[in-house]
Amino acid sequence: MAEPFLECPSHWRKGTLETDSKEGLIVAADTGTTPRTEIERYWDGDIPWLTPKEISRWRGGIFVSTTERTITREGLVGSSLKLHPVGTVMLTKRAPVGMVAVNTAPMTVNQGFLAFTCGFHLRSTYLAYWMIANRPYFEQVANGSTYPELYVGDLFEFEISVPPVEYQDQVIQVIKALQFASMLALPMEQVLGDSIQIARIHAYRDRMEDLIRNVLILLLSGKLDVRHLKSKIEGILNEKSP
Repeated sequence: MAEPFLECPSHWRKGTLETDSKEGLIVAADTGTTPRTEIERYWDGDIPWLTPKEISRWRGGIFVSTTERTITREGLVGSSLKLHPVGTVMLTKRAPVGMVAVNTAPMTVNQGFLAFTCGFHLRSTYLAYWMIANRPYFEQVANGSTYPELYVGDLFEFEISVPPVEYQDQVIQVIKALQFASMLALPMEQVLGDSIQIARIHAYRDRMEDLIRNVLILLLSGKLDVRHLKSKIEGILNEKSP
C-alpha cells in the first residue's frame, strides 16, 4: 500500500480505493469509453456523456448535471457503457490528471475517467474533496509514453483515511460555505465595468481559492477543529444576511 499524501489521525478508518463492499468505502470502480462516432443513432439522446475537457474548464465547483454531448440508450448498450448513479465520483486519469466531478444526475463518461461509487462509510463529496487535496500525489504517480495517465492499479495502492460520517458531513458543510463566499464575487464581476475593480475581484477570488485548498488539506488531515470552524463560518454568514 502506498503511503498517503495526507497524514491523518491513527484512529480513522484505513482503506484503499479498491472495490470492497465489506469495508463500506468503495463498492464500484469503472471507466468509460467513446461510442462510435460514425453511428449516428448512438448520439444526441437524453443520456449525459462527460469528457475531461468539460470539467477542466470549471472553477471551484465539482457538481455536474449536464454535458456538452449526449448519447442514446442504444449507444449506451452498444458501447457497453455504464450509467453511473447520482453521487458517483469521477476522476480524470489523463488530459488532465486529477480533476474531479460528482454527478447530480445519472450519466456516463468517456475513457478519460475513473468512476467510483461510494459505500455507506464514505460520502461521495468527501471522497471528491480528498481527491482534490491529493491531486499533487496523483500527478506524481501518473505515467505514460505519450502523456501522463493515472492507472487504476496505481489508485488501488493509495491509502485513504476515512473519519466518521459525522465528521465528513461537517467538512463538506465548511468547504461548501467557503466556496459560496468565493462565488459571491461572480455576480459582482458581471455588473462592474471598471477594469480595476474587476481585477480586484479576480484577486479576491484567487485568494479565496488558495484559502479553501489550504483549509481543505488541514480538515482532511484532522488538524483543524471542524466544529469550531463551522460555527465561526456560520456566525459570519449570519451577520452578513439581512
